[in-house]
Amino acid sequence: MARNKPLFFLVVLSCFALSSCNLHRKTGGGGGGGGGNATVSFTLAAVPLKATAPGGSPSTSVLSFAVTLSSIQLTPTSGSAVTVPLNTATYVVDLTRLQSDSALGEVLASVPADTYNKITVGVTTAVVTYCTDLGGTLGCDSGSVKQVAQTAASTPSTSSFSATLASGQKTAIQIQFNFANAITISSTQPQVVSAVNLGANVLTASTLAPTSTTSSLGTGQLDFIEDVTGTVTAASASSVTVKTSTCGSITAALNSSTVLIPNCVTTGAACTPAVGQFASVDTVLNSDGTFTALEYDPIAPTSSDWIEGIVTSVPSSSTQFQIVTNDISLASSSSLIGANLSLGDPMQVTLSNVNPFLVDSKGLPVVATPFTNNTDASVIVPGQTVALHVNAFTAKSGSVLAAIAADTVALRFTRVTGSISNVASTFFNLQSLPPFFGPATSYEAQVSSGSPSTNYDGVPNATSLTVGGTAAVRALYFGSQFTPAFSAAKVRAFF
Repeated sequence: MARNKPLFFLVVLSCFALSSCNLHRKTGGGGGGGGGNATVSFTLAAVPLKATAPGGSPSTSVLSFAVTLSSIQLTPTSGSAVTVPLNTATYVVDLTRLQSDSALGEVLASVPADTYNKITVGVTTAVVTYCTDLGGTLGCDSGSVKQVAQTAASTPSTSSFSATLASGQKTAIQIQFNFANAITISSTQPQVVSAVNLGANVLTASTLAPTSTTSSLGTGQLDFIEDVTGTVTAASASSVTVKTSTCGSITAALNSSTVLIPNCVTTGAACTPAVGQFASVDTVLNSDGTFTALEYDPIAPTSSDWIEGIVTSVPSSSTQFQIVTNDISLASSSSLIGANLSLGDPMQVTLSNVNPFLVDSKGLPVVATPFTNNTDASVIVPGQTVALHVNAFTAKSGSVLAAIAADTVALRFTRVTGSISNVASTFFNLQSLPPFFGPATSYEAQVSSGSPSTNYDGVPNATSLTVGGTAAVRALYFGSQFTPAFSAAKVRAFF
């Protein structure tokens, strides 16, 4: 993947915060402290753009917000800074996925006990991919999918605070990226992103301390870390490890409450957790820094190249459509893609010897639509997120988009934010979606109380949502013409 030279920004918070990948203290790195070490876990989330006025829509359609994190430095009130390297050489995450979800969380071992007053986060790239929909029709305007990158060092932001870690202490913190403070919308060109800057006032953090009124998490659980998709590198009756292609691995315990989807999505055949599978796992971060699997979803029996992205426009033919890449899973060996594709890249998709379309429901209710078992791209809807099995790949060249030939198309989970217009026990309604979702005024989002059930962040259940408030969902999107339009796996409420 092509990357810019590193840029750095300072984030000063009321408590520690950093990325959600597995982190380890660099030996010999400073810290004046009183001896001993604390154990800290971290998750990463985002605050999305919201509607600019009641009944309106967000100021633009953000299709991807890809950031690459390189390192963290913790600076104590006295003594030298502690450098915290990430668990993978290049940690990349698409923040649009974190509207509803939290990214990989992991234990940070051996943080020197001390009082810290500054955190420096290293970022090598920040790229926003957006489009315009000035006519209010379904999909992005032709030729309007563009990218804006931060290429210059941002202005440091500093402030006074006091955060003390004691020897033996265990704690967990969530850091949030605020879209509205990072993205500048042009004052002369509607819906056009003119700049992105991860400088001052973009990041905030809070200690993870959910209660029965602020989450559907159970006792001793701190955050949902869901839809971690990649190759299984270890599996047993008691645990599974999934390695992603962009931000390392996660190991989660399996127990009697873990929902094990019995069959692989692509084959329909039995698929118990096994090394080499391509799978998705939903987990919770526990207070001791471990993870427990809520659900294990085997997608394919063997590792290969997969690309997941959001559909940007009405398909141009029965065999072609375009997406913006939101996730990449590379084959364990002999990848066709390698380092030639980045999160946020627009892509031309051509169906080749395609199998009947699939729905990766993860056990959630599915609406009967023309998508299932079809092979015609015309049934695919802008705003849907699809996973594509790659059997040919061409890297982008200048203004020519990257291109793939795909033989498998699976409907997966769209992340989107809207205003709540109606609330019931089994569903709620969203309006004010990003412009490219089209002219529909209201979308019903179905929630589930079965097994698996819809997970909640910010509220304990659907009936606790507030009309007029804002919510983000991770949901199967069937299209605005269907009721429900969404089947929600996750709901995050903002107030």
